[in-house]
Formats: sequence, structure tokens, C-alpha cells
Amino acid sequence: MHIQCKDIHFSYGDTPIIQQLNLEVNSGELITILGPSGCGKTTLLRLLAGLIPLQEGKLLFDTLDVSNMTPQKRDVAMVFQSYALFPHMTVLENVLYGIKSTVKSRSKQLEIGLNMLETVGLSGFENRSVQSLSGGQQQRVALARAMVLKPSVLLFDEPLSNLDQHLRVQMRREIRFLQQSSGITTIYVTHDQEEAMAISDRIVVMNEGEVLQIGTPEEIYTQPNSPFVASFMGIANILDSPNAVEVFRPEHILIDPNGRYEGKVLWQEYLGRITRLGILWHDKEIICEQLSKSNTSISIHQNIRFNFDENIISHVKYIS
Repeated sequence: MHIQCKDIHFSYGDTPIIQQLNLEVNSGELITILGPSGCGKTTLLRLLAGLIPLQEGKLLFDTLDVSNMTPQKRDVAMVFQSYALFPHMTVLENVLYGIKSTVKSRSKQLEIGLNMLETVGLSGFENRSVQSLSGGQQQRVALARAMVLKPSVLLFDEPLSNLDQHLRVQMRREIRFLQQSSGITTIYVTHDQEEAMAISDRIVVMNEGEVLQIGTPEEIYTQPNSPFVASFMGIANILDSPNAVEVFRPEHILIDPNGRYEGKVLWQEYLGRITRLGILWHDKEIICEQLSKSNTSISIHQNIRFNFDENIISHVKYIS
């Protein structure tokens, strides 16, 4: 399913939430809407699902104008942050809930539901209460309930935010695998930059209701088009100059005893494989990351020399 958002505008009262937004999502693509809280990403998802009415603009699914269609007619499934499972139903009953009106045969329903539970790694859980499941298992049930509908469009609203770090990594890999296997056009909302980079074909960075940049994870990280995008997509060191802003990442600073530049170590954080350093340089704090094994002799308040990796420092213009 190819999706087009054309000149979408949405306000709550006099407060604009989305402003003249244009976006295309290719058929079979997983695109992530990334931005801080309140930027309009969840509102956009709900507009696509038909959960709130479109005020201005047009939504096209392939060539079909769905702008004023009810959610039931859009062939869209949504996975919510809260899972939204029915607590009085078993796992299988939750999964089958959406197909009972379209698949009349009970044996066919069971076949479809059990196959989907196997797909999401929950074989043998069909008769359990959803309240007895862990957070990760509940998220799998919610995913199975959405995918069993075989929707043309799959929407995710912060689906992993309630899970711990280990489960988030595991579940995002499973979601990505299932999406690629099924080929369902998917829009995934998150505020987690690492999650967006790991799961996406392309990322849409939003702020204050506007799209700031669209690109592959690598493009967004290495070629940010504004200081906001650079700083939102991980740690960024930003230096102003008269006509541009220079952006470089912590890994672009190379500690070297014979380096061209000198600064003072303000703080350091041991993070396992890497050590992160704050360095005072020309009255500005810059942050660098080095492999921990190479930093054993560095201490706070020490003067150190370093170079920049000139090949990958990017220059981006301010957006007025």
C-alpha cells in the first residue's frame, strides 16, 4: 500500500499540532516518525487510522482517498503503547477478536489464530489469560492481533516504551523481521533514536508539527540538515560559524598524543566498550567517545591532544 499525506493540517482549538505536512510512504516500507513529545507524531498516526477526523488536506492509500473514511474501511491495524488487550479473554480469544466477523468457520479461525501465535513465538500460550503474561508476551499478543487481520497498513504507536531495554531490542528485531516477511506497509512512531535507526527503511524527523528531514538512518545521522536534527539523532557537537553550523559526532574526535588540538578533560564516563569524555576546547565543551581500552591513562582535569576525523565532519546550514 502506497500512502500519501498531502498538505495535512490539524489543530486543537487555536493550537496547531500538524502544519501543512506532506509525506509519502512506499509500498512495503517501514518508515519511522521520530520526534520529541508533543511534536505531532501520534496525532499523525491517529489521523491515518481514522481515529480522529482530518481537518485539512488529503490522505491517499494507493489512489483511494480515505480522508473521510471510517477506521473500519481503511484496512489499517494499529498496535498501541498500552497493548489494549481484553483482560477477560485468553490469548487466543484476543488474537481472534478482529476476524470473527469475516471468518465464520470456527475451525478456520483456530487455524489462523494458532498459526499467528506460532509466528510471534507464542505457541502453547493460546489458553492463558493475558494478565498472566509478561510485558513482552503481551506485546506479542497485540502484534498477533493486528497482523492476523492481514491489513494493508500497520501502525505502531510507541509499542515498546513499556518494556525494559533487553526486551525492547529483542522485540524490535522481531517486529522488523515480521514486517519484512509480510511486506506490510508500516508506520512506526517512537521518540527513541536508537530504535528508529535500528528498525527503519527511512526516518521522518518531526518537531512542532513539521517534517524537518526524511532519509535513511545513515543519511539522517551523517547528513543532518539542521542543528535540531543533528542533536536529536544522538550526541552531536555543534560549532557555530558566520554562515553555517559545523556538526561532528563524539566518534569523530580522535585522541592522539601528537594531535593538532589541545583541550582539558572535564569529565569521563565508563560505558563498557567505550568511554565518553567531556573536553573543554576554546571555552566550549565537546564530547568524544573512544574505545575504553585506549583510555586507561586519561584522568579528569588532564590536558589531552586530539584530532578531528576531517573526512566525516559535515557542514549543515541553519534553517531560519
